[in-house]
Amino acid sequence: ARSFTFSSRFVSQNNRRIVITRAFSDSGNGGSSEAPSFYDDIFETGNNSPPIHPTSTPPSPPESSPSPSSDFLNSASSETKSFLSAASKGTGSRDFLETQQESLRAITDEIYQMAGKEFNLNSPTQLGLVLYGIKNGGSTAKETLEAMAGAGNPLAGKVLKYRALKSSIKRQEKQEERMVERRKLAAQNEERRATATPTASSTPNLKDNFTSGRDPLLLIDASAYIFRAYYAMPPLHRSDGTPTGAVLGFCNMLNRLVMERLLRGERPRLAMVFDAKGDNFRHKIYSEYKANRPPCPIDLVPQFPLIRSLASAYGVQQIEASGYEADDVIATLSVRGRKEGVNVNVVSSDKDLMQLVTPMGEEPSVHLIDPMKQIRVDENVVRDKWGVGPEKLGDVLALAGDSADNVPGIKGIGPKIASALIEEYGDLEGLLKGAEGIKQKKRRELLVEGKEVARLSRRLVELVTDVSEEHIVGMEGVDVSELRMEELNEERLLNFYEEMGFRDLRKRMKNRFGIEGRRPSTGTKTG
Repeated sequence: ARSFTFSSRFVSQNNRRIVITRAFSDSGNGGSSEAPSFYDDIFETGNNSPPIHPTSTPPSPPESSPSPSSDFLNSASSETKSFLSAASKGTGSRDFLETQQESLRAITDEIYQMAGKEFNLNSPTQLGLVLYGIKNGGSTAKETLEAMAGAGNPLAGKVLKYRALKSSIKRQEKQEERMVERRKLAAQNEERRATATPTASSTPNLKDNFTSGRDPLLLIDASAYIFRAYYAMPPLHRSDGTPTGAVLGFCNMLNRLVMERLLRGERPRLAMVFDAKGDNFRHKIYSEYKANRPPCPIDLVPQFPLIRSLASAYGVQQIEASGYEADDVIATLSVRGRKEGVNVNVVSSDKDLMQLVTPMGEEPSVHLIDPMKQIRVDENVVRDKWGVGPEKLGDVLALAGDSADNVPGIKGIGPKIASALIEEYGDLEGLLKGAEGIKQKKRRELLVEGKEVARLSRRLVELVTDVSEEHIVGMEGVDVSELRMEELNEERLLNFYEEMGFRDLRKRMKNRFGIEGRRPSTGTKTG
């Protein structure tokens, strides 16, 4: 049986209060014996196993769980079942797209018949005239159309279906375009590997490439993940009132990442990287760096030292560097790890860290792992998202800026324009040198006037890959390839769960450890 905790939050939108209710299952908080396949794949490097892409689906529900579409599947014809099977396997996508396009044409004809005339369905003005009978008679936004459809307006319902189909077709077309591009890139990489001649300077000296490939180094961007865990979890507290939601979220993530391996007696390569206290060198370059960030939530502040205690309980090394950000330390360790012949998986979704991702097929590799979305970020994912490869992402970020970190960029130039310009001119400096020759007047003026701001922004988004050893704290005298967790200390971990009040999690882990007879926990039921 699965149990759930519900969390409701109120969101203000257009003077309306909307209640958002989320369900949190406690069956996956480290206690399940069946870890999601995504987390198993993390320890198989992206180049030695099939990469996970954003189109990957989460694990299927247990067979005993009712399927929302079971009635439909049971009554579907054999032809329909065959079509769905082909689509689920990634085949037959062209038939699916053609079916959607035919449906779009049919529903468009129905709308025209109901309206009594043809008109531009994508024009809010023309659609509003049809719906209300007068020009500017009302909104054609989704919320309004849903209300009208709920009140019995059939035309509004048809328009909603039209929009949903059109969006689905666009997504399908983009997916096919990406697949074509990926095949081209894969073919190019295969051709490059086939014709390349390994040299002592270009090929790492690996003592055991297979072992290194199957045992990559996981670097957790701890400071960033704390915030993600905080916002993903309901507001939990232990018996003395101390907030613990983010701590539990962190425990869940670590258990999914490493618990199976720890129980097998392994010591995974893994380290948690933190931001050091105080300003870093970027504040000296630009005093307004990250100046626009709101204060840390008051109930998250006391959880930072608890995350440190969590790392100790799990036997994870904690690394930071004074005067640098966690991103710089991760970049440095990634470069050093590759030199030592180790593949690196960075547990983070930070776009700045995407600059570290290595080309497809290159070994040793660096990939990002997003534990929330459960995707592996490789070179193809970066290209799909930003329009350029990881090696040019810093130039794009410098042009577009970053409101989260208060990196100024050039106002008026967004990521899409930035990526197109960088692809055309090669890099940021090439673009700035050729800015006078850009035909579009407004764009030319922005680039000419913003040259120095762009160069400043480039320095801010650049990752430091050579932080000196004397600045790095937490791995003194240890090679990157030797950054491993301690052997599982069951007693220490269970005591930490009890201290945090994670009663359910502690009980489940005791069962997994095969431990009986311990005195029951007195903590509140939050896990």
